Amino acid sequence: MEAPPLPGGNTITWWQIPLRRLYERLTLDDPPAPSDLIFVLAGRMDRKRYGFELYRKGVAPRLLLSVGRFEVSKMPTVGFEGSEELIALRNTLPADDRHFFCEMSGSGIQIEHPKLRRWNTYGEILALREFLRNRMPRSLLVISSDVHLRRVALTIDKVFGGAVPQVRYCPVPTDNSGYILKETIKLAGYRLILSLPDWMIRRIMRLKD
Repeated sequence: MEAPPLPGGNTITWWQIPLRRLYERLTLDDPPAPSDLIFVLAGRMDRKRYGFELYRKGVAPRLLLSVGRFEVSKMPTVGFEGSEELIALRNTLPADDRHFFCEMSGSGIQIEHPKLRRWNTYGEILALREFLRNRMPRSLLVISSDVHLRRVALTIDKVFGGAVPQVRYCPVPTDNSGYILKETIKLAGYRLILSLPDWMIRRIMRLKD
Protein backbone atom coordinates (compact mmCIF):
# COMPACT_ATOMS: atom_id res chain seq x y z
CA MET A 1 0.00 0.00 0.00
CA GLU A 2 1.41 3.38 -0.97
CA ALA A 3 0.46 6.99 -0.28
CA PRO A 4 1.49 10.31 -1.80
CA PRO A 5 5.11 11.30 -1.14
CA LEU A 6 6.22 13.48 1.74
CA PRO A 7 8.34 16.54 0.93
CA GLY A 8 11.47 15.38 -0.85
CA GLY A 9 9.59 13.18 -3.31
CA ASN A 10 10.01 9.75 -1.68
CA THR A 11 6.95 7.50 -1.79
CA ILE A 12 5.74 6.54 1.69
CA THR A 13 4.47 3.17 2.87
CA TRP A 14 1.39 2.43 4.97
CA TRP A 15 3.12 2.89 8.31
CA GLN A 16 4.11 6.42 7.33
CA ILE A 17 0.53 7.48 6.57
CA PRO A 18 0.01 9.03 10.06
CA LEU A 19 3.04 11.23 9.41
CA ARG A 20 1.53 12.33 6.11
CA ARG A 21 -1.70 13.23 7.89
CA LEU A 22 0.18 15.27 10.47
CA TYR A 23 2.01 17.03 7.65
CA GLU A 24 -1.26 17.93 5.91
CA ARG A 25 -2.69 19.36 9.15
CA LEU A 26 0.34 21.59 9.61
CA THR A 27 0.70 23.00 6.13
CA LEU A 28 -1.00 25.76 4.16
CA ASP A 29 -0.43 26.14 0.44
CA ASP A 30 -1.92 29.27 -1.11
CA PRO A 31 -0.77 30.06 -4.63
CA PRO A 32 1.13 33.36 -4.89
CA ALA A 33 -1.07 36.25 -5.98
CA PRO A 34 -0.61 40.04 -6.23
CA SER A 35 -0.37 41.51 -2.73
CA ASP A 36 0.59 44.77 -1.04
CA LEU A 37 3.41 43.20 0.96
CA ILE A 38 5.45 39.99 1.13
CA PHE A 39 6.56 39.07 4.65
CA VAL A 40 9.22 36.39 5.16
CA LEU A 41 9.69 34.92 8.61
CA ALA A 42 13.15 34.37 10.08
CA GLY A 43 14.68 30.96 10.53
CA ARG A 44 15.79 29.50 7.19
CA MET A 45 17.55 31.10 4.24
CA ASP A 46 15.43 29.23 1.67
CA ARG A 47 12.49 31.33 2.88
CA LYS A 48 14.45 34.47 1.97
CA ARG A 49 15.28 33.14 -1.50
CA TYR A 50 11.63 32.43 -2.22
CA GLY A 51 10.63 35.89 -0.98
CA PHE A 52 13.16 37.52 -3.31
CA GLU A 53 11.92 35.38 -6.19
CA LEU A 54 8.33 36.52 -5.77
CA TYR A 55 9.35 40.15 -5.19
CA ARG A 56 11.44 40.22 -8.35
CA LYS A 57 8.51 38.77 -10.28
CA GLY A 58 6.44 41.76 -9.19
CA VAL A 59 4.04 39.87 -6.92
CA ALA A 60 4.20 42.76 -4.41
CA PRO A 61 5.73 46.27 -4.35
CA ARG A 62 7.17 45.71 -0.85
CA LEU A 63 9.25 42.86 0.57
CA LEU A 64 9.81 42.63 4.33
CA LEU A 65 12.43 40.17 5.59
CA SER A 66 12.56 39.16 9.23
CA VAL A 67 16.24 38.41 9.88
CA GLY A 68 17.47 36.56 12.95
CA ARG A 69 20.94 37.00 14.34
CA PHE A 70 22.28 33.78 12.82
CA GLU A 71 21.04 34.81 9.38
CA VAL A 72 22.75 38.20 9.17
CA SER A 73 26.10 36.90 7.88
CA LYS A 74 24.29 34.81 5.26
CA MET A 75 22.30 37.67 3.75
CA PRO A 76 24.86 38.37 0.98
CA THR A 77 24.20 34.83 -0.34
CA VAL A 78 20.61 35.78 -1.24
CA GLY A 79 21.61 39.00 -2.97
CA PHE A 80 20.48 41.43 -0.26
CA GLU A 81 22.07 44.74 -1.24
CA GLY A 82 21.96 46.16 2.28
CA SER A 83 24.10 43.37 3.74
CA GLU A 84 27.07 45.56 4.69
CA GLU A 85 24.86 48.01 6.57
CA LEU A 86 23.02 45.15 8.25
CA ILE A 87 26.23 43.46 9.41
CA ALA A 88 27.61 46.76 10.72
CA LEU A 89 24.41 47.38 12.69
CA ARG A 90 24.46 43.86 14.09
CA ASN A 91 27.98 44.38 15.40
CA THR A 92 26.83 47.30 17.56
CA LEU A 93 24.17 45.31 19.40
CA PRO A 94 24.16 42.65 22.15
CA ALA A 95 23.61 39.12 20.85
CA ASP A 96 20.06 38.84 22.23
CA ASP A 97 18.99 42.04 20.41
CA ARG A 98 20.24 41.09 16.96
CA HIS A 99 16.92 40.72 15.13
CA PHE A 100 16.06 42.96 12.18
CA PHE A 101 13.33 43.86 9.75
CA CYS A 102 14.69 44.64 6.28
CA GLU A 103 12.22 46.19 3.86
CA MET A 104 12.75 46.55 0.12
CA SER A 105 10.57 48.71 -2.10
CA GLY A 106 10.78 51.19 -4.93
CA SER A 107 12.00 53.73 -2.36
CA GLY A 108 15.06 51.65 -1.52
CA ILE A 109 16.11 49.56 1.48
CA GLN A 110 15.06 50.24 5.06
CA ILE A 111 16.63 48.36 7.97
CA GLU A 112 14.99 48.53 11.38
CA HIS A 113 15.76 46.99 14.73
CA PRO A 114 12.35 45.98 16.10
CA LYS A 115 11.80 45.42 19.79
CA LEU A 116 11.16 41.70 19.87
CA ARG A 117 9.27 41.04 23.07
CA ARG A 118 9.88 37.31 22.77
CA TRP A 119 12.10 35.32 20.41
CA ASN A 120 9.46 32.98 19.00
CA THR A 121 6.71 33.03 16.36
CA TYR A 122 4.34 34.96 18.62
CA GLY A 123 6.95 37.61 19.40
CA GLU A 124 7.86 37.94 15.75
CA ILE A 125 4.25 38.52 14.72
CA LEU A 126 3.78 41.06 17.52
CA ALA A 127 6.80 42.94 16.18
CA LEU A 128 5.34 42.76 12.66
CA ARG A 129 2.08 44.35 13.86
CA GLU A 130 4.01 47.20 15.46
CA PHE A 131 6.10 47.70 12.33
CA LEU A 132 3.02 47.88 10.12
CA ARG A 133 0.90 49.97 12.47
CA ASN A 134 1.08 53.14 10.34
CA ARG A 135 1.27 51.37 6.97
CA MET A 136 -1.10 48.45 7.35
CA PRO A 137 -1.45 46.58 4.02
CA ARG A 138 -4.77 45.42 2.71
CA SER A 139 -3.22 42.20 1.47
CA LEU A 140 -0.28 40.25 2.86
CA LEU A 141 1.63 37.28 1.45
CA VAL A 142 3.40 35.32 4.19
CA ILE A 143 6.32 32.97 3.53
CA SER A 144 7.66 30.33 5.89
CA SER A 145 8.45 26.62 5.95
CA ASP A 146 5.45 24.52 4.97
CA VAL A 147 4.83 22.83 8.34
CA HIS A 148 5.24 26.15 10.18
CA LEU A 149 2.49 27.98 8.34
CA ARG A 150 -0.55 26.69 10.23
CA ARG A 151 0.93 28.03 13.48
CA VAL A 152 1.85 31.29 11.78
CA ALA A 153 -1.72 31.70 10.51
CA LEU A 154 -3.14 30.99 13.96
CA THR A 155 -0.85 33.63 15.44
CA ILE A 156 -1.61 36.26 12.79
CA ASP A 157 -5.34 35.74 13.27
CA LYS A 158 -4.93 36.30 17.00
CA VAL A 159 -2.48 39.22 16.88
CA PHE A 160 -3.92 41.17 13.93
CA GLY A 161 -7.57 40.42 14.61
CA GLY A 162 -8.63 40.96 11.00
CA ALA A 163 -6.68 44.20 10.52
CA VAL A 164 -5.32 42.74 7.26
CA PRO A 165 -8.33 41.76 5.13
CA GLN A 166 -6.49 39.27 2.91
CA VAL A 167 -3.60 37.03 3.96
CA ARG A 168 -2.07 34.33 1.80
CA TYR A 169 0.35 31.68 3.10
CA CYS A 170 2.98 30.40 0.66
CA PRO A 171 5.19 27.50 1.76
CA VAL A 172 8.82 26.60 1.36
CA PRO A 173 9.11 22.78 1.39
CA THR A 174 10.89 20.94 4.19
CA ASP A 175 12.12 17.35 4.24
CA ASN A 176 12.43 16.45 7.91
CA SER A 177 10.04 14.12 9.72
CA GLY A 178 11.42 15.26 13.08
CA TYR A 179 10.41 18.82 12.20
CA ILE A 180 6.86 17.61 11.53
CA LEU A 181 6.58 16.02 14.98
CA LYS A 182 8.06 19.03 16.79
CA GLU A 183 5.79 21.42 14.93
CA THR A 184 2.73 19.30 15.76
CA ILE A 185 3.51 19.73 19.47
CA LYS A 186 4.14 23.47 19.09
CA LEU A 187 0.89 23.99 17.18
CA ALA A 188 -1.09 22.19 19.90
CA GLY A 189 0.54 24.42 22.52
CA TYR A 190 -0.20 27.60 20.56
CA ARG A 191 -3.84 26.62 20.06
CA LEU A 192 -4.23 26.25 23.81
CA ILE A 193 -2.29 29.38 24.78
CA LEU A 194 -3.82 31.70 22.17
CA SER A 195 -7.33 30.70 23.24
CA LEU A 196 -6.68 32.32 26.64
CA PRO A 197 -7.22 35.99 27.63
CA ASP A 198 -4.47 38.38 26.52
CA TRP A 199 -3.10 38.93 30.03
CA MET A 200 -2.62 35.18 30.44
CA ILE A 201 -0.94 34.90 27.06
CA ARG A 202 1.52 37.64 28.02
CA ARG A 203 2.34 35.86 31.26
CA ILE A 204 2.74 32.41 29.72
CA MET A 205 4.81 33.73 26.82
CA ARG A 206 6.93 35.74 29.29
CA LEU A 207 6.87 38.82 27.09
CA LYS A 208 9.39 41.56 27.74
CA ASP A 209 8.11 45.01 28.67
